[in-house]
Amino acid sequence: MPRRKSKVPLERVSLRLPSELIMRIDRLVEKGLFKSRSQLVKHALREMLKEPRFQEVLNEKEDDFPTLRGR
Repeated sequence: MPRRKSKVPLERVSLRLPSELIMRIDRLVEKGLFKSRSQLVKHALREMLKEPRFQEVLNEKEDDFPTLRGR
């Protein structure tokens, strides 16, 4: 299946995580809950940014950023 082109520009982010966390992430991917590590991380960040304490700090609503709604 061909990859869909993103409607918004994407940037690469590199991060280091403890091995145990990577193993847990990989397990969720292997079980089919996520297609990739990247998808899991995007999902986790979207969920975190929905929290009122972060919305307050950022002074924005999820509706201000349609790309946060999913994929």
